[in-house]
Amino acid sequence: MKQLKLVSSLFVSTLLLSSTAFAHTSLKGEMMPVAAYNWTGFYAGLNAGAVNHTMNITDVQATAFHSTIQQVSNPRFSGGLQAGYRRQLDLNYVSGVYGVEMDANFSNASFSKEYGSSFAIYQLSSKNVLNTVCLLELIGGIAADRTLLFLAAGLSWANIAGSTTNLDDVAFFNSFNVNKKEVGTALGAGIEYAFNEKISARIKVDVITPNTYSTYDNTGDIFQISNAIVQGTLGINYKFA
Repeated sequence: MKQLKLVSSLFVSTLLLSSTAFAHTSLKGEMMPVAAYNWTGFYAGLNAGAVNHTMNITDVQATAFHSTIQQVSNPRFSGGLQAGYRRQLDLNYVSGVYGVEMDANFSNASFSKEYGSSFAIYQLSSKNVLNTVCLLELIGGIAADRTLLFLAAGLSWANIAGSTTNLDDVAFFNSFNVNKKEVGTALGAGIEYAFNEKISARIKVDVITPNTYSTYDNTGDIFQISNAIVQGTLGINYKFA
């Protein structure tokens, strides 16, 4: 829910910015008959930003820690690249734009913590790291000359590694890992501005939800793993002729 509110807030903010751009470009159109910017074409670029990763580990059979452990990493650096194709419906100052985009981002959003104590029912050491997030999204938006407001939705692929180990080393539970390369969904929003015919800059936020999966400890007990990822980036794109 918090992640969806974040995307909604971004959408509202970019909508307000675009309204200003619409008014500016309309006035510009009345004053001088200059053709609107054309967003149609292939593009590629680089991005950098931050990513936040939340992992929930549930003891399905209530044999180890009898609850759900939530692990939230602090926002960490994320960087990568994107490439795609966009098509503008017409060359009016206000026009629809649609397309498809692929993103690949790399990070070291890690988490490490010990739970319980030697006097408690359990004493655990848990750690995980988000290594890679890849997205394949459909893009749809509204262009006001050189300003593009867009939404994105599609598939995600996340590479997550980690483990949880029982420090008490009791017989009924030793350890399990959360290593997974999992597909899921992605929902995003952003705003982009073209400085000239080739170069543009953008801000984009994605909420990524890998599919829930299960893992097993050495005695066969089941643990359910769910993840939520929020990624915000500032990127530069180059549009090819």
